[in-house]
Amino acid sequence: MYATTSTVVVGDDGTALVVDPGVTAHEVAGLSAAIAQRGWRPVAVWSTHGHWDHVLDGPGLHGLVRWRGGPARDVDAGWHAAVVRERDADGPLTAAVRAAASVGQDDGPPEVAPIPPVPFPRRGTDHLDWSGPDVVVVEHAAHAPDHAALVVVHARVLLCGDLLSDREVPLLDTDADDPVADYRAALDLLEETADAFDVETVVPGHGTPGDRAELDRRLDADRAYLDALAGGGSDDPRLAEPWVADAHAAQVAALGG
Repeated sequence: MYATTSTVVVGDDGTALVVDPGVTAHEVAGLSAAIAQRGWRPVAVWSTHGHWDHVLDGPGLHGLVRWRGGPARDVDAGWHAAVVRERDADGPLTAAVRAAASVGQDDGPPEVAPIPPVPFPRRGTDHLDWSGPDVVVVEHAAHAPDHAALVVVHARVLLCGDLLSDREVPLLDTDADDPVADYRAALDLLEETADAFDVETVVPGHGTPGDRAELDRRLDADRAYLDALAGGGSDDPRLAEPWVADAHAAQVAALGG
């Protein structure tokens, strides 16, 4: 659903970090089963940001600590209810779940974790302090104010959440003071990060993984989309997907284009 990509970062001893579990109950359960079959031991769930489809729960994930990047923010007692409302208000969700041929008719929206992700334990300024492989956290404010990508250093992999997708145009945080500038800054930061860590593979939260040449192509495509957004028009091929076209129209309206 939504071409969601979940990632599991695994250490030599089987310790595992689950990044952005799936979007339907069926997907989350399948991911948990695959982890168990391989003998991996998840110790935490990483949410690249706080949108409902990145804070999901299910069998095999219950009770795990949940981490995120971004600034520490107070979370009121209504956090869980608010995220559930966001999930259930997402118009395409229920219809798409029911329509998807690979999802059984009894499968519904997944559970939202009962607690919000908490700021990650830091080693130094930007390294995740955990027992698994070295992971660098890259925090920015594109798409959501608490967004963070991950670099799995030894594997030269960039896990970039809801950026650098081959399926989605840049989706802005239109509540921000300058969402386009925030997004441009994040693209520049991810490019600098890819250069610094000699990244070979990019993994978006929604879409298809790609090599470094594909990462560079997506950077160019996203910048071109942002350039065209000011005028309200774009010939980006990703707009052929109806829901992406709708999101584009909403962004143009929100920015006054």
